[in-house]
Amino acid sequence: MSGTGVGTVPTTEVPQEVSSLLLPLADGQLLVPVETLSEIIALQSPVSAFDAPDWYMGELHWRELRLPLVSFEVMRGNPMPTLRSNCRIAVLSSGNSEGDLPFFAVVLQGTPRLVRVTPEELAGREGECAMGELMHVALSGEAAVIPDLSALEEACLEYRSRR
Repeated sequence: MSGTGVGTVPTTEVPQEVSSLLLPLADGQLLVPVETLSEIIALQSPVSAFDAPDWYMGELHWRELRLPLVSFEVMRGNPMPTLRSNCRIAVLSSGNSEGDLPFFAVVLQGTPRLVRVTPEELAGREGECAMGELMHVALSGEAAVIPDLSALEEACLEYRSRR
C-alpha cells in the first residue's frame, strides 16, 4: 500500500475537449454534445396534437416511435418561426434511454455545425433561462444556449399525460 497518498489525482478527469454541435434556431442556437444528436431528418409535417401547448408542434413517426416536435423559439416566448426549405429536424436524445420519452425532435433553421468545446473557449453569459434552457453560454464569443433536456422531456411527458 505504499506510494498511495492523499491528494492523488482522481482517475476521472474532466475532458479537455468535448465534440459538440451548434444547432441553428430562428432566434439563436443550441449547444449540445455530439452524442445528444441521434439524427438529422428532412422537415416534415407533424401529426397535429390536440389541445397542446404552443411550443408542442405535434408528433412525428421516427423508427417505430412517436416523437414530440418542439419549437424552442415558442418555448422561449417568441413567435413560431417560418418553416423554410432549409429547415431540418434534429432528433435529440433526452438522456433518459430507459424512460418514457428517450427522444424528441426540434425544428432547426439550417444545418448543425460541429465545434470543439474547451473550457477556455466556453463562458457563461448573463440572462434569465426560459423554459427548456439550462444555461446561456458564449463559445469563442458566439452566443448559444445549452438546452435542459430533462426539463424538455418532463414538459412533453406532462402534456402527453393530460390527454
